[in-house]
Amino acid sequence: MIPTTRPLEGLRVLDLSQGVAGPHCGGLFAEYGADVIKIEPPTGDWMRVLGAGYDGRSGSFIYYNRGKKSLCLDLKSAGAVDIVLNLAAMCDVVIDNNRPGVSDRLGIGFEALKERNSQIIVVAVSGFGLEGPDSRRPLSDTIAQALSGFMSVNCGRTGVPAKVDMTLIDCLTGLYAFQAATMALWGDPSQRQAQLLDISLVQCAAAIQGAKVLEYSVHDKMPGKINAPAGSYKASDGWLALTLVREADWSNICKTFGQLDLAIDPRFATFDDRAAHSDALTEIVDNIIATRTVSEWVTALTDNGVLAGPINDYGMWLDTPQTAAIEGAVRFPVAPGIEAPIVRTPG
Repeated sequence: MIPTTRPLEGLRVLDLSQGVAGPHCGGLFAEYGADVIKIEPPTGDWMRVLGAGYDGRSGSFIYYNRGKKSLCLDLKSAGAVDIVLNLAAMCDVVIDNNRPGVSDRLGIGFEALKERNSQIIVVAVSGFGLEGPDSRRPLSDTIAQALSGFMSVNCGRTGVPAKVDMTLIDCLTGLYAFQAATMALWGDPSQRQAQLLDISLVQCAAAIQGAKVLEYSVHDKMPGKINAPAGSYKASDGWLALTLVREADWSNICKTFGQLDLAIDPRFATFDDRAAHSDALTEIVDNIIATRTVSEWVTALTDNGVLAGPINDYGMWLDTPQTAAIEGAVRFPVAPGIEAPIVRTPG
């Protein structure tokens, strides 16, 4: 769980954020050795109670705030702003996810922090960014998925735009924020100047779809299927994921299916042909996959050089020998006397 090297040891971070995106950025700083102080209001970070967890703290709160020190502070009470400014004066980074303008009104915005610390890096996490007509609107992960175009390409077989049922964009925003902050810290510390980093959920959501956005721009239309019949299929005892990345993969799939006639069917001759006839092709593959178990198909397809795998739930992933071999999840104290598996950060 804890990296064998702690390259950020000696850095100090003041985490004023709540939820997922900002706290994830702060959690990564802590994991790589920085001293992170998280300030919460008397009611606590609202993520504490959102979702299942332990001892009154949600799994999300535990995961994204592990390794931090904690301080309860009502920012509207007398002397609270001075405490924040004094702490910021001793820190290298401040993480703030108030809506644009809120921290300025409280007296802890970028200009106030810069007056106390001329080298401070302020990571401003927001929904839409610090400028523009939508900058002060509230935003959540779900709506970020919608506005960025992400839901439009996550339709599955139904054709209904759908959300990924986890805080995907928040998580990615935390990663982008951490990346931007560590790059801002790069170089000679004596030459560093205060910086305000504008990290928004919508921009981060768009950034991970950069290739698709470019594809749209080139063709002036939404991207179509690129590798039909890639997707999820119901086997006799569970769900299977199947994909292909080269033309030769299709003939190997047909060979595994024992359906060589499909390999010479003109409807399915190329990637473009298969995309144009994807409905008919999906029905054919559905009927074939349903005849055997997930394990049987994974073995047969893999033996023929085809990429396939079971669609695991979290418990299945935790229990795989591969996860154990790479220490993909390690035991971590999540409450007094209780340990639970925590996913290890790659690297």
